[in-house]
Amino acid sequence: MSDELVDIIDFMDLVNFTLSDKFIEVWRHKFSEKFLKSFQTKILEALSRQKPIKLNSLFLALQKNNKYSKSQIINFFDSINIDIYRPLVNGNLKHVK
Repeated sequence: MSDELVDIIDFMDLVNFTLSDKFIEVWRHKFSEKFLKSFQTKILEALSRQKPIKLNSLFLALQKNNKYSKSQIINFFDSINIDIYRPLVNGNLKHVK
């Protein structure tokens, strides 16, 4: 199997996990279920539109919908390692900080 194919399969596994109830179970001890579902919705919207979401737009949507502070959202992005969601989520966390 080629490296590209393995990368695609790994990315699809990540997306499937992110959209699953297991994702909620893993992170609900640290973040609210509403917040996590908002994140899942934004990921699903990006997939259905077949268009990447900008990290800054994702940040603002999560902040607006959940009233989380900037530091809480950045903590979430760091916790889930938002960089592994590329190319679905584009941008740099440094611009948000």
